[in-house]
Amino acid sequence: MTILLLIVLFGVLAAFLLDGDWRTGLMVTLLIGFVQDPLRKITPDQPGYMVGLVLIGFALCGAVLLERTGRFHLRAMFWTVPSLDGWVSIYFGMIALQSLNSFARFSDIRLTLIGAAFYLAPAFGMWVGFQVGCNLPLLRRLLTLYLIGSAVMGFSVFLSFQGVDHPSLKEVGQGLLITFRYGFSAQGASGFWRTSEIASWQLSAAACIAASMGLASQKPGNQVGLLLLAVSFAFLTILTGRRKAQVMILAFVAIYLLLFSRRASPASKERVITSVLGVAGLAYPLYAFVVAGSLGPHFGEFLTRSLTAKEDLVERVDTQGIGATLRAIQVSDGIGMGVGAGANTGGLVNNAARESIQSVGYVSEGGGGRLILELGVPGVIILGVILLLVGLVLLRNFRLLRQMPQSTSALLMGLLSFALANVPAFYSAAQLYGDPFVLILMSLCVGSFLAIPTLLAQQQQQWAQWQLFQQQRLALSHQGSSPLA
Repeated sequence: MTILLLIVLFGVLAAFLLDGDWRTGLMVTLLIGFVQDPLRKITPDQPGYMVGLVLIGFALCGAVLLERTGRFHLRAMFWTVPSLDGWVSIYFGMIALQSLNSFARFSDIRLTLIGAAFYLAPAFGMWVGFQVGCNLPLLRRLLTLYLIGSAVMGFSVFLSFQGVDHPSLKEVGQGLLITFRYGFSAQGASGFWRTSEIASWQLSAAACIAASMGLASQKPGNQVGLLLLAVSFAFLTILTGRRKAQVMILAFVAIYLLLFSRRASPASKERVITSVLGVAGLAYPLYAFVVAGSLGPHFGEFLTRSLTAKEDLVERVDTQGIGATLRAIQVSDGIGMGVGAGANTGGLVNNAARESIQSVGYVSEGGGGRLILELGVPGVIILGVILLLVGLVLLRNFRLLRQMPQSTSALLMGLLSFALANVPAFYSAAQLYGDPFVLILMSLCVGSFLAIPTLLAQQQQQWAQWQLFQQQRLALSHQGSSPLA
């Protein structure tokens, strides 16, 4: 049954791509990303390769897009910092060298490919995201579809928390038991997602995107509805038992408010404040009188755990962030062990040489540790320079937002805020970001923000065409009103 469904989905994707319609292909790819986890759960042996189905669909869409455009348009992507062009080649050269290092060390092409995908997929995704960002209606359609899919998946998290017994609502394998306090342990709700950790990230992502679209909307009804949806997604993260989701949402709110306060007009600020207060006034009675009574006796344990997110973040940054980074320098001898050395393969690859590396599990848990373990200190320095230049691109693009319509700038600021909110989470817990669907969504958000100079050029071109049309119209009206000789 699962194989038949996959054949149908990829058949539909192939039909659109053969017609050159990569835009609709991306929407089908999103659907594949949502269904791959529940299909994996009901497939015998729950094969780990199904995690990569969305990456296959995304790569096919990107290939068709490249064939249609003919080139990568890197200069347009990094228009505000042209020097970044050359560093892109250095980046790919570094990944190629560390891929050879990985294969020579571990003799496992699967591990090398999985490791290389961790670095190549975001770069390719940013380029696709740039192309999507140049087409704002397409961007909004993709985000809307993501919210619809997340709403369905989010409801399944609620069912999972309520104890509905079905294989598709349980975590893959044996699941992970979370210790809430001495004497009480439980599994977090995962719904259709394969683990509660993936569920928490996807729900927090949906909350951030719904809030971004709500604040960008010019219609009060849509704005309130989307903000209520964002609150619902944020609430559901509590049921997963994962505290990183709450940290990411709070980081998103803080970053967005900072950016919004520097770019929004007084009228926009007043409208947003009114909508937020209205949503708060609706959300509290809905929770108090409708939701709270149906969550069961253990909800208080989950709620209490979510309130300790600050302490958890500090501990993770100290141990899995700073501690893992320092340990990685020792383990890798500073030169790196090649891509895939710290990858979470989900049991797909078992390599004795990799497993014999001392502290590899601890080191690769944090983002800093994994990067140093795989790329070495020289590779991390190169990556650091590239990230600084990308940061400069984002800063200069942000300054251009004042020339764009308020709805567009509010949406793009939200996507950037969401991407930046993931930085502390990546540094302290990088394994989650090996998930292809997570990488694709992140890179689409960053890539869309890179499209700002191109959007401005389109806007100026449309304005010039409108002025030319008005001049021609005025000239024709003068000719029609001139007296006959």
